[in-house]
Amino acid sequence: MYELSRVRLYSIGPAGARYADTVLDLRGVGAPVPRPAPAQADFFEDEPVGPPRRPAPAGVLFLENGGGKSVLLKLIFSVMLPGHRNTLGGASSGVLRKFLLADDCGHVALEWQHVLTGESVVVGKVSEWRGRQVSNDPRKFAEAWYSFRPGPGMSLDSLPVAEATVVRPRRESGEGASGAQGRRRTMKGFRDVLTEAGKNYPNLDVVWEEIHERWNEHLGELGLDPELFRYQREMNADEGEAAGLFAVKNDSDFTDLLLRAVTDTRDTDGLADLVHGFAHKLGRRAELTAERDFTAGSLDLLARIADAAEQRERAREVHTGAERRTRGLARRLHARGTEEHGRAAELAEQVATAAHRVTDAADTRDRRALVSAELAYRHASLALTAAEKGAAAQRRELNDARTLHSAWQAAEIALRHRAAADRSTRVAAAIREAERDAAPALAARATAAADLVRALHTAAEAGERIAGEEEERSAALQEAAESAHRDATAAATHAQRARSETGHLKQRLAEVAQETTEAVAAGWLDDTAPDADPARAALAASDAEKSAVAIWDTAREAAREATDRARDATARHSAAELAAARAEDAAQAAEGAHDAERRAAESIGAEQRLADLLGLPEDRARTIGLPGPRTATGQEREAVPAGPARPAAGPLTAEELDRNADALHELLDEGVAAAERQLFDLRTAAADDSRILGALGDGGLLPPGPDVVAAVEYLGEHGVPALPGWRYLAQSVDPADHNRVLAARPELVDGVIITDPDTHARAREVLGRAALLPRSAVAVGTAADEERQALRARAMRRDDEIRA
Repeated sequence: MYELSRVRLYSIGPAGARYADTVLDLRGVGAPVPRPAPAQADFFEDEPVGPPRRPAPAGVLFLENGGGKSVLLKLIFSVMLPGHRNTLGGASSGVLRKFLLADDCGHVALEWQHVLTGESVVVGKVSEWRGRQVSNDPRKFAEAWYSFRPGPGMSLDSLPVAEATVVRPRRESGEGASGAQGRRRTMKGFRDVLTEAGKNYPNLDVVWEEIHERWNEHLGELGLDPELFRYQREMNADEGEAAGLFAVKNDSDFTDLLLRAVTDTRDTDGLADLVHGFAHKLGRRAELTAERDFTAGSLDLLARIADAAEQRERAREVHTGAERRTRGLARRLHARGTEEHGRAAELAEQVATAAHRVTDAADTRDRRALVSAELAYRHASLALTAAEKGAAAQRRELNDARTLHSAWQAAEIALRHRAAADRSTRVAAAIREAERDAAPALAARATAAADLVRALHTAAEAGERIAGEEEERSAALQEAAESAHRDATAAATHAQRARSETGHLKQRLAEVAQETTEAVAAGWLDDTAPDADPARAALAASDAEKSAVAIWDTAREAAREATDRARDATARHSAAELAAARAEDAAQAAEGAHDAERRAAESIGAEQRLADLLGLPEDRARTIGLPGPRTATGQEREAVPAGPARPAAGPLTAEELDRNADALHELLDEGVAAAERQLFDLRTAAADDSRILGALGDGGLLPPGPDVVAAVEYLGEHGVPALPGWRYLAQSVDPADHNRVLAARPELVDGVIITDPDTHARAREVLGRAALLPRSAVAVGTAADEERQALRARAMRRDDEIRA
């Protein structure tokens, strides 16, 4: 079953309600399709999101009277119900012809979607006036119907109604803009394009029909029943409700409605036969009813008998089948036993045959092993002979190559010797100039080194002197501290003794007072005597006590001062000890540095390579004057002899390195200068070797000389194209003609070749101003035009031969 998805109307309709290019889109608002069928999308089409959805189940079109509602229904029904008599309303048979102008080619296309699979099919109608003239003759009104399934190649949007058609973009409103551009196609042009698309895209299933009956049959094959639309046409005949179709007043009206629904009014004979047969059956109704009851009872009994007979037959068939299968199984078992006995006998024979074959194969293998060994021996002998011949040939080639290599080396040595003389002169001058420039710097460096050594000796002596002074000061401070400590101890003793005496005096005074009181009380003393006054005695005792306290305070103050002096002495002693420790650490560090320097000097002197690098001669090492020891003022004493001569072999000691430092420094400078000169020579030779190897790698010929290279570079800087003779010979002359060119122009081969003859005068002028000062004459000339013409002619002949 299909539902209407879209409607497209193009260039059709009455003058008051005309459709230029209109699409009514009802897609994507219904329920999802339950079983969507796979579909291939067009190019540049958006990917579908989720399963396809059914069209809108219902729709309402609000238009005022005369807005085109009836026109729309008439056009839709004209596709599904072809023919003028099926026009909606039926008032005029020529109503559809009024919807088309003279130049129009009207299209009505309907897109239907299947409710279960979502597959689409497009059916449409195209009509036009023959001869492009409106007429009342129905025969001049041409109509045709078509159908296809949308897919890659064509769809409702890309319907070829005009000569230029683009894909109609879908908008939110459901209606697209016009995709038809350019001149409208005629019916014939539309049919040709549609048929061609069907040939190119078989999946479209394009069908074109011009006869009403065939179009109705095709609609039925597609699943679009035209009868359904006939009912709808009748329901909308008077633009009323659908209930008006079923409004019947009596039985005859209902019978007429039913007959019109189930019969074809054009086939009245068939309807008459159907009515006659139905009347005959009604006349025999009682007889047929009795026969039906008898037949039903008989069928019930016969069904039971048939079931029992069928069960018996099934049991017999099962028994017969089991017996038959048993006999067959026995026969197969007997045959299988016989077959197995025969197979066992055959296998025994095959085992015996296989044993014989194994024995034969072992003999064959031994024989073939001997043959293989013999073949391997002969093959190795032949390979040895061939290898000896190859080795002899390679030795001959090696001798030839060595001879050629020696020749090239001799040529290279000759060129190198010629260039080395100039380089040695220039390098010697440069070295002398560098030595003259470096002499002040070396003298300044030696002076600075001597000043540094003297400053170090002065600092060491000053440090020793300060350390001695600090030690003496520390001893004096230590003695003062000891004396202060003794004074403090004596003062503390005196103070303690004074405190003890004061206590004894107080105690004695109390005893005396008590005894006096007791004596007075006993009458032994007269308290009236002036000298026997206890108060005066107490005052005297109090004065004695005050004197003792003053003496104790004086002793305590002396002890405190002694303690302060002892503390100051201790602090000075600690500072002196710290200074002494620092001086001792500095002395140890200096001694460690001296030991490290001595060990470094001994390790350096132990290297025999030192004497080789310095080039120290044996007799000179024995007679070198040694510098004398330095004084505290930093000045050196007179030089002393080096002492007894040391053996010729053996390492240099640290004392020898120190005594001969200046001489060794001079020898080291000489060795460095000699090494630098040698390095410069090696680099210069390496550059020449690279140039020679590069030239040999380019063409296999000798490289140009330095004078030729200088001339070529100077000409190139001034815009004159030039090449060395050897390079021109390698690049522009056939190797077969090298000997001839060398014999004809030997002076230009080791000279300069100007590739452009027009610049010869300019080259002469440029070289005249250059003042290059070459060591030998350098020939300058232009490239031989005759040789160039000969080479060009030979190349042309070779190309002609290749083309032939």
